Amino acid sequence: MLYRTELRQAVVAALLQANTLAAQKVYAPRDLPTTPASMPLILVQTPLERKVSLGRHAPLFTTTATIAVNARVQGATVQQVEADLETLCEQIEEAVLTDYTVLKMVQQVAAVDTEIDVTSESRSHLGEAWIRFDMEFPQAYRPTITQSLTDMELTATVTSEGGAQSPPTTIGIPLT
Repeated sequence: MLYRTELRQAVVAALLQANTLAAQKVYAPRDLPTTPASMPLILVQTPLERKVSLGRHAPLFTTTATIAVNARVQGATVQQVEADLETLCEQIEEAVLTDYTVLKMVQQVAAVDTEIDVTSESRSHLGEAWIRFDMEFPQAYRPTITQSLTDMELTATVTSEGGAQSPPTTIGIPLT
């Protein structure tokens, strides 16, 4: 399983345990369309991952996975929707940024971005917030070995205290 999937599942578990305004309506992954009757709710996705190389020769990376938490609420007034969104955003941040299981999976939370939008296109007002957590962790890949090792070669040079070197000696070591 991909590490970003495990990280997303840990965030979902933290949100379910946090007793937010959304209660147990925390979903991941799920199609985005929802109805006002199902709100408040939280959707969790991992839409972005970036790997930055730590060297030329080994497949080692610092990986940053973006965990996007989408909170949705509905209400009779804009003020109610904004207040509910602010409360839900605070609950989400508190749940994710203090959960030991989530925090031990990453080397740092590199950034948190929040974006809020409220619309009144129908009788009720709808509000939506996106909270994006950039979670950073190390990642290494092991090369696939396609041929078995059959022999090794050892080359040694002896240097005396005076700096004189003996000619290199090579020893073949069969492994079969």
